[in-house]
Amino acid sequence: MNKHQQLFSIQQVSQKVKIPRHTLRFWEKEFSSILVPLRTEGGQRRYTAENISILEEIIRLKKMGRSLPQIKTELNQRQEGELPNAFKIELLANRIAVLAKSEISHFLAKEFVKVK
Repeated sequence: MNKHQQLFSIQQVSQKVKIPRHTLRFWEKEFSSILVPLRTEGGQRRYTAENISILEEIIRLKKMGRSLPQIKTELNQRQEGELPNAFKIELLANRIAVLAKSEISHFLAKEFVKVK
């Protein structure tokens, strides 16, 4: 793992994706082969930008009317590389967008502190 990779608590992720913490915990169990947050020595969850991207994709697919089993199948297929390149590109674009948002927020927070 990249030393500089930002990690997020379940509370931060809950606020970011606007999903209750109990739902995040449930999805972690439902998507156990896809969504695996890191754990601290004390057992607390730490989500990566990739985890957040997966959560955002789950939310997007739910809004499209897909059930959790359908989403699980689709995400497993994507992970195994069974879907066309267009889907892979879309997933990569979503991940890049999440990373870009995180980096921009981090940068702006530093700049805001410098201005004060």
